[in-house]
Amino acid sequence: MTGMSGSPRVTIVVSPRERFGMAQKSLESIYASSDIPFELVYIDARSPDWLSQWLEAESAKRGFRVIQRDRFVTPNEARNLGAAASTTDYIVFIDNDVICSPGWLGALVKTADETSAAGVAPLICEGEPQTARVHQATGTFSGDKEAFFTATHGDRELVDVMVHHKATLSRVRDQLRRQDTDVCEFHCLLVRRSFFEEIGRLDEELYATREHIDFSMCVLKAGGRLVFEPASEVTYVFPSRANPMTADDMPYFLLRWSPQWQLKSLEHLQQKWGLKRSGQFAQFLDPNSLRWRHNEGYVKPIIRKMPVVRKSYRLSQAARRLLNLYMDWKVGRLQAQYENDRAKERQAA
Repeated sequence: MTGMSGSPRVTIVVSPRERFGMAQKSLESIYASSDIPFELVYIDARSPDWLSQWLEAESAKRGFRVIQRDRFVTPNEARNLGAAASTTDYIVFIDNDVICSPGWLGALVKTADETSAAGVAPLICEGEPQTARVHQATGTFSGDKEAFFTATHGDRELVDVMVHHKATLSRVRDQLRRQDTDVCEFHCLLVRRSFFEEIGRLDEELYATREHIDFSMCVLKAGGRLVFEPASEVTYVFPSRANPMTADDMPYFLLRWSPQWQLKSLEHLQQKWGLKRSGQFAQFLDPNSLRWRHNEGYVKPIIRKMPVVRKSYRLSQAARRLLNLYMDWKVGRLQAQYENDRAKERQAA
């Protein structure tokens, strides 16, 4: 399962983020841009038939392992499946809509070796590699990290800050350097496999959001180190008019970003870490915030295709309400199916 000759020290775990349409381009970029040997584990969880067939052919040709599930899985479920199948020193978790730049993998491993970090984050951009903006280049979850961990349970305030977020990469590149960070995102993240012995599996009660904050807090509370390495660069290609989602993407997208799953995740995070339900955290809980991905990824693209409706505020608002009702109905069915499938899987085990 190696990407090239040599003894791999790192396993790349590819998992679905929110859609499937970028999966081929993403995997091809991993093989084209990696500069050191690696093993690869691909989580194929109810992918469209065309993608499962392509992965089967590619795995036979390239020698990577495919772990299949006949149901959708949450991001942390997928990462735990990949981690359990890995035996190398390092694991790189990467989403299936990320494009890698040349030398990205070697830079992550080199930094981990030199810093003994528990996790190493690359420079994560967003958009298209040719016109990318910064998505994350370090971040924090608190204005005072030490005070956060010593505060009384229930009095901790979450302050989620992404440094240089949305900045044009060319304007800030000279400011970027290797440094410690409080937060690493799961778009792409190298983790020292042995560190899972310290913190355990990734928390699967976080269905849909802020998994990276939970992981980062677990690492730092356990005394681990997180490092940002801009010599490694990847680009998250989000859904857009240039890269629209398809009908194949919609069931997983609707389930993955359902307000219900997000709310469950946020309430679990709040209870786990004793967070205040105020400030920025209260903004996360706002119903409009819980629905914005559905609106951006599903509602707005549909309305844009309706010339008469999109030109009328009243009609567009009526259409939005109807589409939200449909999404709630659809998500209810998807969630029931998910729980039923997961229960059957546990019984079989």
